[in-house]
Amino acid sequence: MLLFSACDNISFQDGITEGKIEYDISYPNIAEDNFMLDLMPKNMSTTFVDNSYRSDIIAGMGIFKTSIICNEGNEKLIHSIKMLRTKYASELTKEDFKKFNPAFNEVEVKFTDETKEIAGYNCKSAEVKVIGDSVWTFNVFYTDEINIKNVNGHTPFKPIKGVLMEYQLLSNNVLMKFTATKVIQEDIDASVLALDEDYEMVEPKKLKLEIEKLFANII
Repeated sequence: MLLFSACDNISFQDGITEGKIEYDISYPNIAEDNFMLDLMPKNMSTTFVDNSYRSDIIAGMGIFKTSIICNEGNEKLIHSIKMLRTKYASELTKEDFKKFNPAFNEVEVKFTDETKEIAGYNCKSAEVKVIGDSVWTFNVFYTDEINIKNVNGHTPFKPIKGVLMEYQLLSNNVLMKFTATKVIQEDIDASVLALDEDYEMVEPKKLKLEIEKLFANII
C-alpha cells in the first residue's frame, strides 16, 4: 500500500505545483542478507500536477506495478495492481482505504520541533503513534514547500498538512520505510495521471484479496 490522498482545504503560499518526487523504499525489519529483499520493490515515484497526483511502485523490471491515483475534487481514489498479465483496479472511498491498512486505524499525531533537510527541502517532523495490539511509534518528516493540496486526506497521516518526505507504513505485516531522494520540477501533462484502459475495474474487496495473495507468495 502506498500513501497519498484527497481532501482538506489548505493552500500554500509558495512551493512547486507540478513535477515528480522519487522515493527509496527500505525494509527495517528484514535483514540485509535476506533473499526476500531481492523480491521487494525498492523505489516509488509520485507525479503531481494541478493538485492531482499518481504514485507508482514498479518491481521486477515491470512485471509488478501498483499505483494510487488521486484527482482533485474526487472523493475516491483509484488503486491498481499489475502482476504479469493480471491488471486490476478499484475505486476506493476513505472507508475502503482504511480496510487496506487496518494496522493504522487508530493513530495519534504529535508535532515536534525537529527539522531536517530531505532531497533539498526543509522538512518538519511529527511523531506518529500507532495504537493496536501493541503501541508503535515513529517520526515522519514533511514539507510545505511542495504544493499539493489535500495530500493526506485518505491516509493515517491526515492531520499533517504537507507532503510526506519520510514515513513508514505496515502492509500485510511488512514494514516499509519511504524516503524522498529527489524532487524534479518539470511540466507534467495531466494525461499521465490517468489509469491505462486495459485494467479491469473490480470491487475493493477483490482487489484487497489479490494484494494479500501477492504478498503471501513473496513472504
